[in-house]
Amino acid sequence: MQWRVLPLVLALSLGACSGPSDPEPEAPRPLKVVLFPYIPDSAGDGFASLKQRLEADFERAHSDIDVDIVFDANLDLYDLDEGGTLNQLLGQGAGAAQVVEIDTLIMGDLVSKGWVQPVALEAGAAHPAAEEAVSIAGQSYGVPTYLCSYVVYANSPHLSSATDGDSLVQILTDVAPGLRPLAANYSGSWTLPSSYLDAWADTNPTGVLSQALSLPLDASALDSFEDVVKSCELEAGVNPCLDGTFADNAKAEEAFAAGQANGFMGYTERLFFVRKANPGMALPEVISVPLGTGSEPAVFVDALVLNAQCTGTCAEDARAFTDFMKDPAVRSLIAFSEDAPQGTTPRYLLQASRAFYEQEPARGDPMYQKYARFLSGARPYPNQGFPQNRKALQAALVDALK
Repeated sequence: MQWRVLPLVLALSLGACSGPSDPEPEAPRPLKVVLFPYIPDSAGDGFASLKQRLEADFERAHSDIDVDIVFDANLDLYDLDEGGTLNQLLGQGAGAAQVVEIDTLIMGDLVSKGWVQPVALEAGAAHPAAEEAVSIAGQSYGVPTYLCSYVVYANSPHLSSATDGDSLVQILTDVAPGLRPLAANYSGSWTLPSSYLDAWADTNPTGVLSQALSLPLDASALDSFEDVVKSCELEAGVNPCLDGTFADNAKAEEAFAAGQANGFMGYTERLFFVRKANPGMALPEVISVPLGTGSEPAVFVDALVLNAQCTGTCAEDARAFTDFMKDPAVRSLIAFSEDAPQGTTPRYLLQASRAFYEQEPARGDPMYQKYARFLSGARPYPNQGFPQNRKALQAALVDALK
């Protein structure tokens, strides 16, 4: 009867050798990130390729984090209302995100509402204007990503000699008399006031830009700005740059690309749409646009902020992502459209990272090196007061420019 006992003994022996079952691996921790959708969609796929590339590269280095990157043009990332878009994204509900990319024009509002938390920055890694733009009362609240600045593109060897609004108009007029000297978009309660602030900065090289938010308008800055704005008129009183005609669908860019305007004014990245409209067009000359009585660059700054509700491990994961996003290699991926098929036009986005301009491919790129030169002394737009004052400024400017 001993053979009947054998299976039981064998089973007990095997059980003793195998020990307790291994624990199930922990699922990756979710991290939701909302990035600016206001950049060129180089691949033409709704940013699907960029989203996939960024997520894969980040998760390759952080397998314990499951990042979900959102590019959604329907999200109003300037909505500061209680219960509005940013309140929800930087809240605790189901729609909350842990990291959000914002324009630092609204940074002061986010801080005063308690929706974002302080961050630590490596001194000198970002452009000085970017470091200033993310700082409120000496404390940093964002990790800078992009710079944005008004520039003028033109096919004129004399463009670099423009030193103020009047000389700019004359130089552009001389390129091809009879054509529109400068195509641009000034319409809107964000665009028109910010263009005026650029003119104010040109006119007041030692002033603090927040002073330009107060009325009355600066007479010297306004006179020069008005000359540039009205250069868009080919018929008296008909100004497509101001009346909304050039506000949408890259119409100002297309006018310049088609040779219907001698120059174009806008953000650097709008060159993507110029070249899209005319792929064979030679790279234009570029300068910081002089809208006032001088030429002193002013820059907007975009930055990644952390939801104030994201603490502990969540905050560590969020910081891992912001560290990833400030890497010069990641900035190059975005700037040079490396998520799109080879040969795709760069996005021509100004980067806040100083190292970006010192490394390839930016170091050998003619446009990015031109951008770097005029950015050296740039001042940031104010990070407090603009949302509250923009409509009053717009009304005053519309009245003055009639």
